[in-house]
Amino acid sequence: MGAKKVQGFITHSPKGQAGLSLVELMVALALSATLILGIFTVYVDSSQTARLSTSLARIQESGRIATDIVARDMRMIGFQGCADPADVTMRIIADNAPTADFFSTTLRGWEVADGNWANGTEFDGTPIEANALVGSDVISIQRGQTIDVEVTGNMNVVNANIQVAGTAINSFTQNDIVLISDCENADLFRISSDPTSGTWAHAQNVNSSNNLGQAYNESARIMRFSSNVYFVADTGRDDIQGNDIMALYRGANNMLAAGGPSFQVDELVEGVESMQIQYGEILPTNNIRYETADNVTDMSRVVALRIGLLISDADQVRDTDDTSSYALPGEVITEASGAGPVTHPEDTRLRRTFISTVTLRNRD
Repeated sequence: MGAKKVQGFITHSPKGQAGLSLVELMVALALSATLILGIFTVYVDSSQTARLSTSLARIQESGRIATDIVARDMRMIGFQGCADPADVTMRIIADNAPTADFFSTTLRGWEVADGNWANGTEFDGTPIEANALVGSDVISIQRGQTIDVEVTGNMNVVNANIQVAGTAINSFTQNDIVLISDCENADLFRISSDPTSGTWAHAQNVNSSNNLGQAYNESARIMRFSSNVYFVADTGRDDIQGNDIMALYRGANNMLAAGGPSFQVDELVEGVESMQIQYGEILPTNNIRYETADNVTDMSRVVALRIGLLISDADQVRDTDDTSSYALPGEVITEASGAGPVTHPEDTRLRRTFISTVTLRNRD
């Protein structure tokens, strides 16, 4: 087709417009789909990796906190100042005291085989006995806790009131139990007066006697007495898949002056599914044998503890159900369909074990 003149301009008639062929269009779509699929795959993988990392970080943090809390209490089992509990018998005059023999009750442990594990103890018939997870362990710890309270005046006689000072006196209330000791004697008594007055009486209305074991002076040490129990139980909460969420709990004896046992129970760390403990009992040969609570010959000869925790995170981050076995001190935790006596759910939660050995400072 030739050129033609239109109003003084020369124009050329265009040839047929070039477009995409069907093959080119299909190639372009295939390349685009591959690119989009690649980007989506990278996103999904990155998201899954981030979820795994976050879940693992939460488990690591839970394991560190749980181990630190329990180990700190365990390390000080039997503490009563510079008075060695093996040589100095604590004199107990407090009414309704949490112990009648401190040396024998400072450390106790149980294998929870059923709902009656606490028969004959202060936990018998309490929610602690009912809620403690079957297959996990329970440990009870008693000790003195260092506080900012000091004896400020000499005591001439054994029934004299104790003159004290320090910022911690305002944290006590009337009838609270305290421990006073030096390197030769130790007494457990209830404060019968107003503690904030700076004069701590130990009258017979809340004590079996108003006489302490000796007349203490400024060298004596005053401590808060604690009696705690650690156990694993169901929180009553479920994850998004409906699985039970467990946690580590601490029950603190309220040590009331009258009435039955009373405990302040607090959830410490979420995700603890099992606690297993072995007790390092020193033998006559001076060797240490680690055994579970039901196989320890004499708890007073335990000088170390090996504690293991199985911890999970509530987020479902695994691609497949967890059928792994986890070795803890004295017990192997198997999948629910396994033959083991202690099992964990077969779900897609991430799990890790934490094992720590604690030496008891107040035992040779």
